[in-house]
Amino acid sequence: MTDLARFFDTTGYAKLPVLLPLDLISRMRTVVDDHFARGVQPYRVNDTGTPCRLDDLLERDPVFLDALRHEYVAGALRQVLGPTVDVVHARHNHATLNNPGDIPFRLHRDIQQWSQPLVAVFFYLEPATVTNGCTTVVPASHRLPYAGTQSGGGGGNWADEHEQYQHLIGQELPVEMPVGGVLLLNCLCFHSVGRNTSASSRRSVVFACRASDELSQVEDPGVTRLFGKRRFLANRVLRVSGSLQQGES
Repeated sequence: MTDLARFFDTTGYAKLPVLLPLDLISRMRTVVDDHFARGVQPYRVNDTGTPCRLDDLLERDPVFLDALRHEYVAGALRQVLGPTVDVVHARHNHATLNNPGDIPFRLHRDIQQWSQPLVAVFFYLEPATVTNGCTTVVPASHRLPYAGTQSGGGGGNWADEHEQYQHLIGQELPVEMPVGGVLLLNCLCFHSVGRNTSASSRRSVVFACRASDELSQVEDPGVTRLFGKRRFLANRVLRVSGSLQQGES
């Protein structure tokens, strides 16, 4: 296990030691700013009706796949997820402005169980500081057990909805990041956007990645392969559409 993978496994998150090139960050920000300015759907609004989150980024422009496939990011994902990695379209896949008051602070997980592991990949298009609401994380909280479903049918957990998790509130640490910084986060790790007490926004984009499902015999239409070659690895012969397929072991 590499030092990065060991740190990530222990704490539940890791800041990459290198920054993405500024031209790549500029390309992402240009798309994000343009789509916010023109109100390109789908998006979500804040309490004043102003767009504050763009959804379906992967469907908007190929620059976001370029960022996920950049050698710095792909190298880190190989260390924590293995040689074949997919990005999931139905989780995260969005950009946020996080203007003051846009997003309330609330500790949460993005998934409920370890059986569907996901790694969130954050790209910071502006400096993220304590003042403008950087991401906050409760280290090692990805190791806490399942405690029930989320209200509203969501896919994760809110810490304040479960007695087993409420002691985490107040133990979060701020993770300040520079422009071009990349943060990997185990989606079971409790975290929240910080409170933005500044007069400006904090732009970032985030995606969810996972190892390719080696037990599935069919490609998942809900993901895009970032890198690697998918292989079906099984230890017995399986029947597929009337024919036999030999699994590998």
